[in-house]
Amino acid sequence: MPSIIARMPSNGNVKKALLIGIEYSSTLAKTDRRLELKGAHKDPMALRKLLKDKFGYEEQDIRILIDDDGYEWPTRETILQAMRDLVKDAQPGDHFVFSFSGHGGQVVNEDGTEEDGFDETLVPVDSEVNPETGNFENFIKDDDVRKILVNGLPSGAHLVMIFDCCHSGTASDLDNVFTDGLGSPASPLTSYSPRLPWKSHVPSIDADHITFGNAIEREPMAFAWMKPGHRRQRSYTAPPESPGPYVTSWSACMDSQNTFGGKRGGFFIKAFTDALRRNPHQSHGELLQSIRTELAKRVADHNMKHRKEQRMKGLSYVSQEEDAVSPRAQLGSLRPISNLHTPFTL
Repeated sequence: MPSIIARMPSNGNVKKALLIGIEYSSTLAKTDRRLELKGAHKDPMALRKLLKDKFGYEEQDIRILIDDDGYEWPTRETILQAMRDLVKDAQPGDHFVFSFSGHGGQVVNEDGTEEDGFDETLVPVDSEVNPETGNFENFIKDDDVRKILVNGLPSGAHLVMIFDCCHSGTASDLDNVFTDGLGSPASPLTSYSPRLPWKSHVPSIDADHITFGNAIEREPMAFAWMKPGHRRQRSYTAPPESPGPYVTSWSACMDSQNTFGGKRGGFFIKAFTDALRRNPHQSHGELLQSIRTELAKRVADHNMKHRKEQRMKGLSYVSQEEDAVSPRAQLGSLRPISNLHTPFTL
């Protein structure tokens, strides 16, 4: 398949994007319908439109991988090669965007670089579920994302990575993760759905059927400013004003959480694109606040609809413990906390 065709603007820099959306309808869902992610194809389309409308990208500079007729299928090897093609021959001033909407998982970390003991994974369309362990196989690890997309970038290049999948908080293995302090509904570290068993590969739940039950642990509401996570045990973190690439990651949830969406796409991508359409000139911190606010609104709307449906069924009391809880969107960066106050761009 051809690689991305790079447009050459008047300043000599390029803008390229690789956008991936996987529904698994003809692969994983053949053996377990719960693994189908109806609506995931809409995410790369929404991002493509945003890049063209607000950030000056051209159609020929945007490569889309989805598991549908007429498109390149996002197999593991195709994704890895497309990632290499995206940043090949990168130069200072170039802008790159990578997005993944699909299943995310976790595997045991074997080199001691993860504080929680797990590597985060992206699940290609040709992945399989091990029937004995219930875990995905043939995945892409966060180490692979970091090595291919980040480590070879020259000083002055820009990369934004967007992950709408479960367990995606550190899916790109960046050094700084700003996790706490923005005003948004706190998320449980571990939650379960009474309609689905708790496993690392539980799919995103359709927006019309979110029925999360009691959270095993709930955090207090947080309204302070964000703090750096320092979860990664890496030797290189770019100082805020030093030479080096500008790299950020935007994730739908913490490593320990699930996210969800519906037939119209992922909640996180919808919140991300809506926030930037309303105001494309935000700082990184303002955008994260906007995304969390959007997510909270969408989940609150669902909860109101769910309670109304339950009352219409004759239930006089509907427990708030059945409400879905908004995942906590994450911002990761190669640079430290001062990055929060810098303008966001794609």
